[in-house]
Amino acid sequence: MNKNSGTDNIWTKIEFDLSECRDLFRMRLETKEEAKGQKISLSDGKAEWRDGAPRWEDEEQGRPVRPWLLVPHVDAVDQKDLGERLAAGKRLLASVEQRIAARELTPELLHEWGLMNRWAGAIQLVFQMEPNARLLRSGDDNLDAHKRWFAYYYRKIQRRPKRDDALELMEKFINSIVEDLPNGPEQQWFRKFLGPVKSDSLANSRRLTKAFREKLSASDMERLDRQPLDAVPPFALDFPHP
Repeated sequence: MNKNSGTDNIWTKIEFDLSECRDLFRMRLETKEEAKGQKISLSDGKAEWRDGAPRWEDEEQGRPVRPWLLVPHVDAVDQKDLGERLAAGKRLLASVEQRIAARELTPELLHEWGLMNRWAGAIQLVFQMEPNARLLRSGDDNLDAHKRWFAYYYRKIQRRPKRDDALELMEKFINSIVEDLPNGPEQQWFRKFLGPVKSDSLANSRRLTKAFREKLSASDMERLDRQPLDAVPPFALDFPHP
């Protein structure tokens, strides 16, 4: 057996594995906000969740698809630790490439090669996982802070003779906040009060969801209004009463 042939096979395998690592360390981590996405109103009045990851045009599929160089967000994974492994692998890649190009099987190469493969393995493991956007979105239905905020502002105008009048004023108030705020986390917080259905009486506005229009009774709001405002984000309390 040709000794050089066996050595060449080893280097061929190492170079192949290196190309796999190179692809992995070119990736970036999907953010939590990208994974969660947002609800998009459809033309038929319904709504659907769409993740916020960038899209690439795929000629074979004939439609935009998620980029394959994107590590999906998995909430159970320590994102800070994963990001550090990704960054460490990128830093080490250039050194390993130089040592492999020289084809010198040194202790330094073996050490760096082992480290890089360990970090690449962690990235590969998460890359193969399913993103858990469904779990992130289910948490989106936790409206305790929103209900406390709604009760706080609603009770300031409860002197109105009809509940419907007060609800309409709240609907107008919240729509005006959403319209005035720039796109971002604060606007998204207030969007949770509104559904995909257009308002009956207000132009270019959305109706309050059933969680606020129908399911919050006067006694519920009285009870909520006695609770502290600790869970409500400070920015949501900066608006003057309607």
